[in-house]
Order: sequence, then C-alpha cells, then structure tokens
Amino acid sequence: MAASDIYKKVVPDVIHGPITLTRVESRIIESAYYQRLRWIKQLGFSFYIFPGATHTRFAHAMGVTHVMDKVLRSIGKAVPEDKLYNTKNFEDKTVFHRTQRLAAMLHDIGTFPFSHTIELAYINHWRKQVQHRGASKGLAANHENLGIHIINNTDFPGGITRILKEEGIDPEELSKVIVGESQSILANQLLHSDMDADRMDYLLRDAYYTGVRIGLYDMDFLIQNLTVSTVDGQEILCVREHAINAVEYFLFARYSWYSQIINDGTGYKFDLMAAKIHEYFLENGLAYSFEQLIQQVSQNPNEYFTFNDSYFMAKLHEYLAGRITHPVIRELSEMLAYRQPPKQIKITPVEPTLIESEEHRQKLIQEVTLAAHWLKDQLKEIAPKAWMIFDIPRRDVMFTKNYDTIRKDAKGSSLLTTRDPIKILNRHNEPKLLIDISNSLMKILSDYRNFIPRIYVSAETYDLLQKKKVLDAMKAGAFRSVG
Repeated sequence: MAASDIYKKVVPDVIHGPITLTRVESRIIESAYYQRLRWIKQLGFSFYIFPGATHTRFAHAMGVTHVMDKVLRSIGKAVPEDKLYNTKNFEDKTVFHRTQRLAAMLHDIGTFPFSHTIELAYINHWRKQVQHRGASKGLAANHENLGIHIINNTDFPGGITRILKEEGIDPEELSKVIVGESQSILANQLLHSDMDADRMDYLLRDAYYTGVRIGLYDMDFLIQNLTVSTVDGQEILCVREHAINAVEYFLFARYSWYSQIINDGTGYKFDLMAAKIHEYFLENGLAYSFEQLIQQVSQNPNEYFTFNDSYFMAKLHEYLAGRITHPVIRELSEMLAYRQPPKQIKITPVEPTLIESEEHRQKLIQEVTLAAHWLKDQLKEIAPKAWMIFDIPRRDVMFTKNYDTIRKDAKGSSLLTTRDPIKILNRHNEPKLLIDISNSLMKILSDYRNFIPRIYVSAETYDLLQKKKVLDAMKAGAFRSVG
C-alpha cells in the first residue's frame, strides 16, 4: 500500500471535535447538492426563540457521519483506518463501513428550506392535490424522496450518483439504507431506530446551540454498550443490560425535547406561519413545485442550489415590498418577518394531552376538529377577515413504540427483528425488547403519547375573542352543542 493511496480530510466540529472524512465523502461535500445544506437552518425558525439556534443541516449531517463511525467501531463492524481511507480498497467490509457513513452523511441531502418548516408546506400541498384528484400524483413531496432522487439521478460530472459510482458505492443500496429498507436489519437500525446515529447527534447539537440542556445524555457510555446479536439469521443492534438506565434517560431526553422545545409553542408557531405562507406560494404558482425541484436536480444543479433558506426569505421580502395582494398572507408575512408571534389558544380540548390508544387519539381529533370548526364559525360572525391556523399533528411525541405497534410492524415475523424498538442483550446473551424488561419504565411509558394540537390567531383576534366571551364559551364546551 502506497502512502499516496491514503486520503484523509479533517474537519473541526464544535460537538465532536475533529471529524475525519474519506475521499468519497470529501468529494461529495464539494458538490453543489451538499454545499446547499450550509444555507439551511437545522431548527427552522427556532432561532426566533433561541438566538443561538442558527446551526445548519450541513453541520448536523457531518456530525451524524462521525457518530455512525463511532457506533460501527463499537459493535465491531468497522474496518481499520488503513483500509477505510485507502482509496484502492474495495473489500466488502470496507464498502459496508463506507456505505453506512455515507448513509449518515446523505440522509438529509433533500432537506427543504428551514428544514421541516417548508417541507410541511409541500406535504400539505401534495396531500390536497391527491385528495382533489382522487389518486396519487407522483412522488410524495417530502425530503426523503427528493434526497433519494438526488442520489440516483445525478450521474454526470459533479453529480452525487457519478461520485458514488466512481468510488465503488452502489447508489441504490445506499438509498435503501437511507430510507431504512435495506435487507440488513442492522444497517437500517444504525440510521432508523429509537436510538440511531441521527438522533444521537441532533439531541446534543440542538441542546448546545439552543442553550437548553434538556436533550443532553451520555453518548459515549451508550455507544460503548452497543453490541450485535443474531435473531433468525439476522444481525440486530442491541444495548447491554447494565446500560438500561442510560438508554431510558436517552429516550426521556428525546421525549422532553420534542414535547417542550420542538412541538409545544416556542418556535413552532413561526414554523407554522412560514408553512402557511409557502403553501400559498405553491397554490398560486409563486414558488418551485415539487415536480420542478425534481427536474432541477438533474437538469440545473445551480438553480437547485438556490433552493435554501435564502430562497424562502427572498420570496418573503419580495412580497413584503408590496406585491402581496392576499390580506391574510400579507399579515402573516409581516408578522413572520418582524417576529410578531401569534397567540395560541390553549383551551380544552385543544391542549397537549397524553393519549393511551388509537381510539383515544381519534376521539380527541374529532373533538379538537369540532372545536376548531366552531371557533372558525364564531370568527366569521365577529371578525370575517380574521385568520386562524389550525394544526393536528400527524405523529405524536412518544418514548418508544408499544407492543401493539411493534406487532403490526413485525407482520408475523419475530418482534426482535423489527427495526425501530431498542433491544437489550441480557447477561445470558439473550436479546429482549426494552419494553419487555420487567424493571424498565418503558414497559409502562410506551403506552403513552403526547398529542399536541394547536390553534393560532393574531393578538388582535385573541383580544376580540376574549372581549366577546368566545373563549369562555369554548372553555365551557359550547362547541359540543353544535349540530
């Protein structure tokens, strides 16, 4: 092996310290597709609440790559550095190691401006199109499909597909790992499970940049206690029994982080406003459609590069300058631009609630929807021009999946070979589900989820609703008498 065959590039990171890259990773980073991530904030508009939360998807993806490498080394699935960084080594174990690192590095390559904020607008717009046409219309408009399209349809100089092929990586197999559909359960778990490399990085990174320490946990201890077991001929990721408390602390941290920082109030109100504005842009042909983005990926990479936070803000500034004619969108645009928060109506049943079953959830959705429609009718009478943003979460905040959900995922196979739930390897080298451990709190808490519906109005509308006693009537359950 010649010294010239070894390629290493070191990038400093505030969370993990030095991150060392392979040649294929370094080449991908220099592409227009990856550089775009430098201009996309990790937490959307959360920086309106936490001024330091301006970190990017680029930094997060680099961090996940580093964490993935640490995990692979801990479970014995990594190759020595002289093989990993050897540009002429294409042994199966080396390719597996590189593929997992690349999956970590590229899992967010299709991220939308302000991350999940603007993606929500595309998802809502796509769902309305599907409902209107009565059938599916192309790819679902989300960052996973956009990212997989980039990985598989850029086979030209500077394209990610071309780089991967030249470096001995199969784009299709890599794509399967990224979406969690590889034939290897272990490969899927490392990036898609209740305790994967993605979550390990963003909890620490987001806690650091927001200044809120809820998401902190002992990453090194957890990684040191990861191991591999075999079930039905498949390797699965496990945690050693004596680290159960650390695992549960990790799940507590994630649950608390999402419940308090991400989903309940704080910056999410601005995210919803931004999504509402961009959905208006989409409905009126004022922003790139998802189909146009798909075309740009392969036909105009430079134009696709501009689809970042600056793209949305430029649109916002353009319409703030006087071209918005829709009164509601203009008001929302001004509020978003000048950080004027809406008022949240947090009155039963529109408030965070722990749910215990799908039946309980559906009952709450019905009641929350009834309350929202009633409130909308009240607004039509007392303030016809007032706006209201109503949001029901499609996914609830949970500690981990319960037995019923795991059984559905298993589809008749062993519960231990399902991808997402954490498995514990006991002192007898027997793998068990974490929720099956007798002294695990998750055995109980897995049955509970935090359902967080939201209604937002302007401050003026909120004051009017109070003055007219509408909120008092809502609190007293007046909406239940409708119909």
